[in-house]
Amino acid sequence: MSIGDACYFPRDLAKGSYGGDVNCLQQYLRHKGHLNEEPTGYFGEVTEQGVKKWQSAVGLQPAKGAVDMATRNWYSSKMGLPSPDLASAVGDKDKQGQKKTCIDVCAEFGGVQDCQTRCVRVDVEKKHACREACQVAFSSACDRAFPPNSDNGPQNYKICLQYLEASCKDTCHSY
Repeated sequence: MSIGDACYFPRDLAKGSYGGDVNCLQQYLRHKGHLNEEPTGYFGEVTEQGVKKWQSAVGLQPAKGAVDMATRNWYSSKMGLPSPDLASAVGDKDKQGQKKTCIDVCAEFGGVQDCQTRCVRVDVEKKHACREACQVAFSSACDRAFPPNSDNGPQNYKICLQYLEASCKDTCHSY
């Protein structure tokens, strides 16, 4: 399964958002025929229109053009992923005090690490926790290494994100 077929959306996405999760969303929209342009990682007008088309096509109303919690939950359910609120980024215990397993993933470019942690209660969710943490850490590292305001930043960021899927697959293979 490609990263565009299984995106993790740990935050709401709307016009102005930038990151690996946006890139993944754009890959998904393109795969489903709702976006004709190459993924860039930037959520602009074209992505907003693509999200509206997708939301309308699958019956998510109102089609706002933003990926809010309702859209994130719908997507996770359809893709067989845990609910976006189940993999928490903090704490080794849930609200009821039950122990959780935490997965740490780091990506490194230029000697600086970008790390993310996701914690889950159920062992079968470890692979999803790892993949989400990896997607966020890797895209953060790409963003830091190739900021949009630097020379060739957007182009290099896009190239960097092309390695996300293989890197996360390799990183999370043991789960």
